[in-house]
Amino acid sequence: MIRLRALDPQDADALLLGQDDALAREISGGRWDRAALVAFLDRCSRWSSDGPIREYAAVDGMASGGDEHQDGDGVGGGRLLGGGGLNRLAPGVQRGHAAMTYWVLPAHRGKGLGQEIASALVDCARGDQRISQLVLFIAPHNDPSRAVARNIGAAPTGTPERHPADPARVVDRWVLDLR
Repeated sequence: MIRLRALDPQDADALLLGQDDALAREISGGRWDRAALVAFLDRCSRWSSDGPIREYAAVDGMASGGDEHQDGDGVGGGRLLGGGGLNRLAPGVQRGHAAMTYWVLPAHRGKGLGQEIASALVDCARGDQRISQLVLFIAPHNDPSRAVARNIGAAPTGTPERHPADPARVVDRWVLDLR
């Protein structure tokens, strides 16, 4: 069982030690450097739990009170397994939609955690009345991510496009209607 909490600077070591080329390529195009990663995680930790940009750490264990996830304002802790985000202000995303990302650290892949993380993020998005559709930008060769997207009910639009945040990358747009 996983729970979500806000990414924050305490996650830097696990991310730096756990990253591999595949994760770095999908998330940022290259391996993280400590200073830039810590600065990004510091910003994440200060974002509002209901704000337009939310980045989550997926950790093992249950949140207090039996909730499967927390919206970023819970206590830290737990072993970092992966994470994801909901971004209502992303390039290529229109009003009422949010870009959803999910990732799993290499040591924890192949255990169904991508599905758990994506499902928890969908639950978070369903709880936000401002989000009517999730948009996923998935590399055509990323079969595990495509399987996760399909399993949560997302469907490809069928037209490859340039990644809105990185025009050098080609991705498939997938959508999941929430309402």
